[in-house]
Amino acid sequence: VESLVTESNGSSSMASVCGGCLALMDAGVPIKSPVAGIAMGMLLGDKSDVSDENAVIVSDILGTEDALGTMDFKVAGDKEGITTFQLDIKCEGLTLETMARALHQAKEGRIHILGEMEKALAEPRGELPPTVPKVIMVKISEDSI
Repeated sequence: VESLVTESNGSSSMASVCGGCLALMDAGVPIKSPVAGIAMGMLLGDKSDVSDENAVIVSDILGTEDALGTMDFKVAGDKEGITTFQLDIKCEGLTLETMARALHQAKEGRIHILGEMEKALAEPRGELPPTVPKVIMVKISEDSI
């Protein structure tokens, strides 16, 4: 699967997670469950005060929020849980309360995105399309060699 994003004002990597999953399902690849990703950010009213009260967690961040924000948190997974995440921060640390809020908000967003993906394609196609490469194994009797 290749994802080519030529322009973005949001998380192209999380769009690639969602689009890649749908592409695999559309090709008939029997995945266990759909996976979606969401980018989270954090804005601080006072950048010198990293506290839960001062932190505004934003979902599905845009380019401006990414540039001006103090956190870039990407979370991907299925309905059961997180399969991967990545976190960059531009502040002196995060409180456990702030991380808990960000994880909870990311879960709500991921579940919502999975629901939208399900509207397009609920499960992998039953058969592989004729354009998908296939492996054929042939056993030749040693007597024939």
